[in-house]
Amino acid sequence: MVKLSAELIEQAAQYTNPVRDRELDLRGYKIPVLENLGATLDQFDTVDFSDNEIRKLDGFPLLKRLKTLLMNNNRICTLTDLNIH
Repeated sequence: MVKLSAELIEQAAQYTNPVRDRELDLRGYKIPVLENLGATLDQFDTVDFSDNEIRKLDGFPLLKRLKTLLMNNNRICTLTDLNIH
């Protein structure tokens, strides 16, 4: 399993998706815990966490630009306040 780190965020694919949103592709890394999202510096409209091992969605930093989280094929069983507006 890979830890979500600033280095992983920097190395992951980043592109403009078909709806012209700035997207970070963290698909398939088997990430177990969402942490260090502040390292994205709020540069993305969409973050794709599909095909990971995430169980909880909590502890998000305030990310004003973020509009979409893609979370399919995870193991989510807990949601708390995400600070996403």
